[in-house]
Amino acid sequence: MTTYGLLTPDVPLGPFEGSSVTVWSAQGKQAKLHAKPSCSYLRSARFTEREVQLDAATVGRLCPQCTAYGSWARPGTGLAIFLDAVTGLGLLYEMDRYHEADEDTYSDEEVGQAASVLIRAAAGSEERAPGDAVDEDDAEAESWEELQETWQVRETVFAEWLDALISLTRVYRVLDHFPWLRSWARAGVQLKADHLEVLRAQAARLVAPDSLVLAAAVSVSEKPDLPSDDPAFALLGNPAEVTAQLTSLWRQWRSEVADSWDHPREQQYPHHLASGMSSRRKGYDMMMERAQELLSTWERVAQSAAADEREECVLVARVPDAALAQHGSRESFVDRLSEWERAVLVSYTVAVDWGQPAVTVRVPQLVATCLLSGQSGLAYEASAQDTPESVAVPEPSPGADEVLRPGVFDDTPINGRRLVTVEHLRALRSTMADAEQLYVVLGVGTGVEVVALSTLEQRCGSGWQGVILAGARDLPDALFETGLPAMPEGTSEGAGVWTPRVYDPHAEAFGHSLSATEGERVLVRLCEGRRNAGQALKSLALARSVADLRDLEPAGYDDRGHPRSPFAPAVWDGLLAMEQLDLEPFGSGSDGDWPRGSGLPLGVLASVQAYTTDAAGRFQGRAHSPDCAHRRPRPGVGHQDEIVTIEELLGNKEFDPCSKCGGYAVRRLTDPQVAYYRAAHRLHDLAQLIRTTPRQRAADTGKFARTLHELGDLDTQTAEAWFPSMGQARQWRRTTDRLRKEVQEP
Repeated sequence: MTTYGLLTPDVPLGPFEGSSVTVWSAQGKQAKLHAKPSCSYLRSARFTEREVQLDAATVGRLCPQCTAYGSWARPGTGLAIFLDAVTGLGLLYEMDRYHEADEDTYSDEEVGQAASVLIRAAAGSEERAPGDAVDEDDAEAESWEELQETWQVRETVFAEWLDALISLTRVYRVLDHFPWLRSWARAGVQLKADHLEVLRAQAARLVAPDSLVLAAAVSVSEKPDLPSDDPAFALLGNPAEVTAQLTSLWRQWRSEVADSWDHPREQQYPHHLASGMSSRRKGYDMMMERAQELLSTWERVAQSAAADEREECVLVARVPDAALAQHGSRESFVDRLSEWERAVLVSYTVAVDWGQPAVTVRVPQLVATCLLSGQSGLAYEASAQDTPESVAVPEPSPGADEVLRPGVFDDTPINGRRLVTVEHLRALRSTMADAEQLYVVLGVGTGVEVVALSTLEQRCGSGWQGVILAGARDLPDALFETGLPAMPEGTSEGAGVWTPRVYDPHAEAFGHSLSATEGERVLVRLCEGRRNAGQALKSLALARSVADLRDLEPAGYDDRGHPRSPFAPAVWDGLLAMEQLDLEPFGSGSDGDWPRGSGLPLGVLASVQAYTTDAAGRFQGRAHSPDCAHRRPRPGVGHQDEIVTIEELLGNKEFDPCSKCGGYAVRRLTDPQVAYYRAAHRLHDLAQLIRTTPRQRAADTGKFARTLHELGDLDTQTAEAWFPSMGQARQWRRTTDRLRKEVQEP
């Protein structure tokens, strides 16, 4: 059963002591306090809500369940990050793990017995002499069973050492973010460090350093000469095929030896060479014997190189920030280390700085060459110190900017905000499972912006200075209605996620599929039963203020290799309409592309953004929209896409769109843009009817006149919303006046 870390009154709260928190309690002065009204320990039907100051007395009155994993602060604030880092599976939980031996830990005597068996196996002394009185089959079975048991001991000891290493690393990460906890945790941390050293010493006894040096010699060795004309390998084909097979055998053997902590002799069965070949074929046994001799020859060459190795090198191994596991991660940095590298760390470690974390190793030069090759999950560099010493727990530096205090995130008035740093954002990411979101920030030289957490982290690392104003999660719920927005007139009640496109410009729903309101409805429908629609709408509201949607491209990847997206993929459908504008009303009649165009001004539609892969026909192939099946499956747009306005696209003769997707997607239109888009199409449709259907014009003169009057006599507010300049407004009026005259003509 998992035991969660319970917050106790003796845990220092640091700068968060005295913070105001909301609690619920039953009637009575000594009643337990609860972090939420739904706590199962709050069984009273009558309870009260109140604000209290967070201190030792308040912590002492909290119910056990709330002290373990109850959150009394708004997610994303400094207090919430502190509580998440300390309680639950945080600091207090880790402090209670791997600080002493338990009933499953092997004793030094058991480890010593297993080590003697492994050393004999590595030296080849497990083979019995031909004249031994013991039955050969029984001896082999007994030796094999004993060897399997020692392998199990080694696996268990290494697994416990790795778990203890990860646990201590997590403890130091929390102490690094909240240094006022260091003095309180010093005794417990020392116990964990001492127990980790015991486990490391046990693990070091279960590997042979000579085997590690030999594996390093194999890893850096050059490709040997291969006997492609040897008759023993005739089963593999002609000389070229034999060379390819033996090269593959050598690479496979080198890879297995380089990644293993066992002696290379354990990898000397050439199973890869006989893959798919029957053992009954003539010449099979001779080929396998010759391959075995070849592997032995390669091993002897490596032994010769390792025997000449006398120099040593001191290296410092550090864990890259990107390799540190985030909250909820399924793996840690040690999972990326091979058996060989784990064995090197336990065998050659001379000093450890857990605050970095950094490990100093003194290794033979061959081993150092392998570690410095860049193939490891750790970052190795040569040390300037020849005699490294272990580093003590650093004392907290008062007033350091890296310390996470109230005011870093949006938990104080704006005038009390502190400059955000990379360390603050790493603390947020390490404690929150869904920390990646959009933030409103204020930069010294950039002003107010909306950026994703990963982008903000990169900027802080490059020297950006600013404060966080709010996150998407902190926007007021009253601004957003999570219910479905109203459907436009003319659409059926049972409409699905995607409403059918309306082609009649005189219908009320014409152009609505391009609108921002429709984007909200689509977003809510896509989130139904899957995601929090309210959070998605908050992200959509902030994303709409970004001038270039390509800036919302995920920056970096998580430990699973997935892009760090600041919002749900469905938000892109709220930002972009994956369909194209019908631009015929705005084309000139003299233009070959628009022979029936009415030459109407683009007006407010001129600045509408279009996103495409190729706006000017500069690349091979056709242009695609972000939702096209011909491009990458990742949703949304990125900096590999191009952005143009509808005005630029209208005049671009080289644009070659995909016949499936139309070539581009538009940023969803505002209400004035939708209104003008519909009005322009209504006017264009009337112009076509007036010119081409004289009889209908004569029959519907009154109807045409009323529609033209509605479209031509615009009030000042509508004219200013539709047309950026007075010249465009006059052009619109001239068109409507001309059509009025044509309607009145016999």
